[in-house]
Amino acid sequence: MRALILSLFLIVNSNSIFSQNANQNILDEIKVKAKETHSDAVIIIKDGKTIYEDYFEKENKPIYIASAGKSLVNLAIGKLIDTKQLNSLDQPVYTLFPEWKQGKKKDVTIRMLLNHTSGIQNYQNAGIELEPAPNYKVKNIIDLALSAELSSVPGEKFDYNNKAVALLGGIVEKASGKRFDYFFVDEFYKPMGIANYNWVQDDDGNPTTHGAFYIKASDLVKFGELLLNKGIYNNQRIISESWIEESFKAGQKFDPRFGLLWWRKPAFEKRIIDDEIWKTWKDANIDKAFLKKMKPLKNKLYENKNDLFSDLKIIFGDDWSNTLNDNLGKDLKSSKRIYSNEIVAYYADGYRGNYLVIIPQKNIVAVRCADHEGFNYQTDFFRDFVELIMQLSESQ
Repeated sequence: MRALILSLFLIVNSNSIFSQNANQNILDEIKVKAKETHSDAVIIIKDGKTIYEDYFEKENKPIYIASAGKSLVNLAIGKLIDTKQLNSLDQPVYTLFPEWKQGKKKDVTIRMLLNHTSGIQNYQNAGIELEPAPNYKVKNIIDLALSAELSSVPGEKFDYNNKAVALLGGIVEKASGKRFDYFFVDEFYKPMGIANYNWVQDDDGNPTTHGAFYIKASDLVKFGELLLNKGIYNNQRIISESWIEESFKAGQKFDPRFGLLWWRKPAFEKRIIDDEIWKTWKDANIDKAFLKKMKPLKNKLYENKNDLFSDLKIIFGDDWSNTLNDNLGKDLKSSKRIYSNEIVAYYADGYRGNYLVIIPQKNIVAVRCADHEGFNYQTDFFRDFVELIMQLSESQ
């Protein structure tokens, strides 16, 4: 009997040691990659305790988090739903902007602005229209979004849409009577003890809600804790649990990775360039030299996207992503994606690899921020940060 008990103790203890070692190895990898990619901040919180926090000898200051701020815009809309200042997600935009009660625009709803199915004409690269050089400002970004034509029928296509999110800033002002930044400060920053921040604004002073937030990493992580705690921060209800649940559901039928301005991370995401994908390339008369370079990857099943990215980097170098975009454009898929039905994480994702990651089942929140100063746009995006946080959670 004593031998059996000793044997069981050794098994349990060895499993614990293995888990600790695996956890430490992944954490060490995160630390190394964070430094290599010129991160300005990385914070990881588990069960309410900080297990890693590093500013890499830089100041903990507000950083422009680019499109990661879209997920915070979601919270502003949720607050308006909670307080009945908006009737529902399916409320037409024209009820707030009557000039849209015409043609197909009358069919666009607030939900469609949140789930990227509005059909509003848009460039995924915000620098083309919403952040034009040299001064990176437009007169009034809300008016620009309102005046846009529709490029597809509302509700019939998923297309990541900066203009739609820019218009949400106008929705907040119309519904609440406060400009977006004033509303957000009153409803979120003040009750959450956030005092050091800034905004990107157009010439009329409107926050450009497709990418408006300057926020400290130590404050951004508070929003992860808010969501992990189902809308409560410091024992105060900030947003309803029902809104968080709605936000984290699949937001439309076209792309299961996207909720309502929050990304959803499946347990696995396999990739393959199969015969169907290859046919779309050939039918589009893609450059033959490009096809020749890509042929060794045809029908190869990748267990995750990063393995595919590694092969693309070998073929095309560090600029592989732009090479794909130049050859395939916005309408052709680079691979077929095979997703797990299980969603294990939710995250905000902004240019330069600005991330806020939430893993509810493991009580983990993580933030990575990268400012533009000293940033290498070829190597510093830290594209596998979310994946590594998932691996860290699995070893807990």
